[in-house]
Amino acid sequence: MSIEIRPVTGYHEYLACEELQRVVWGQFGAVPHHMLLTVQKNGGICLGAFDIAAPGAPLVGFVFGFLGRAEDGRIKHTSHMAAVLPGYRDARVGESLKWAQRDHALAQGLELMTWTFDPLISRNANLNIAKLGAVCRTYVRNIYGPEPEDPHGELPSDRFRVDWWLSAEPVAARRAAPPAPSTAATLRARAPLANHDPLGPIDEPSGDRFLVQIPADVDALRAADLPRARAWRYQLRALAEAAFAAGFTVTDYARDGEVGLYLLERS
Repeated sequence: MSIEIRPVTGYHEYLACEELQRVVWGQFGAVPHHMLLTVQKNGGICLGAFDIAAPGAPLVGFVFGFLGRAEDGRIKHTSHMAAVLPGYRDARVGESLKWAQRDHALAQGLELMTWTFDPLISRNANLNIAKLGAVCRTYVRNIYGPEPEDPHGELPSDRFRVDWWLSAEPVAARRAAPPAPSTAATLRARAPLANHDPLGPIDEPSGDRFLVQIPADVDALRAADLPRARAWRYQLRALAEAAFAAGFTVTDYARDGEVGLYLLERS
């Protein structure tokens, strides 16, 4: 395996991005190839990861985003999609795509990139918060539906919106030399845990920092015990909304066996 990351070009490569979306997410909501091309030609970014060691150098991942405007009026890059084929997900392809996306956004003179992710998905929390150094102070309820609760096992599509300050020291340091990730023991030594069980009481945000835990594999939990998975969703929603309203920011993450730990610090 030898991965090359570069801008997507040409009809067939844009079509490959469209097909990759269907492989990863199914038929619903794929951004068509002509829109990917048009956005990239007008200030957006569409980068592909190509396995140049494989026959035909196939597309195995891509990122896609467009210019947007932040609440303070500044122009930002809004990252909309990042997808990697299942067979390449342990090869740091997604991480490399995000760093390349940062480089291209910086070349455009941008300072900020934002995107959303499901805060119950541990691997995404690890990438976005721990590895890339993005921070979060925004919780969005059920951004994509379904409304009301889906009877077929779907959870409300709540999301963290992360802010990635592209030139911030923690981000630049990670780009230059990725630091050793924080351990669960380090985080537990720094802050108390606010939620011990999704069905139990929670501690209101207080002090300068605290931890919030999530299940390490929410997909497996949803298949085995949907009510418990829903309880995690609603508990995290309540905690995050209260914390962000009180001025806290998600600044770190670590996996701890069957749970993951978010660190929230008062801004």
